[in-house]
Amino acid sequence: MLLYPAGETFSKAERLCRKKLIDDVYANGMSIKSAAMVFVYMPVELDEPVPVQVLMTVSKRLYKRAHDRNRIKRLMREAYRRHKTLIYEPLVAQQKQMALMIIFTGRQMPNYAYVYGKLFESMKKLRGELSKSELKENNE
Repeated sequence: MLLYPAGETFSKAERLCRKKLIDDVYANGMSIKSAAMVFVYMPVELDEPVPVQVLMTVSKRLYKRAHDRNRIKRLMREAYRRHKTLIYEPLVAQQKQMALMIIFTGRQMPNYAYVYGKLFESMKKLRGELSKSELKENNE
């Protein structure tokens, strides 16, 4: 049974931590690209009773300083926490789970409004993909 976390939280259970699963998603996952972010996702059975486990990453090649990478990841976590219901609703309705990697690929140090907008745009694309997969399954 999938739990729908109450409110806009980002708990430990929602974080993607297992190395094997991370490698599998990176190697075999489907991707959605936008101007500053790449979403790599894969439907999987998770150990935790949550619809999505998420990993957020920022390239060390683009942002040399750790405090810059940490700042971007903090902005991404906050924006994801606010928008996660966009992808939770279809997954809970379908009783499915997935692993998601969000990779920040922007070249300039972003502000919150930029990250919020780009993540929202990418989440809407992902929701559309999830809806397409639901329609395909219903037609079969």
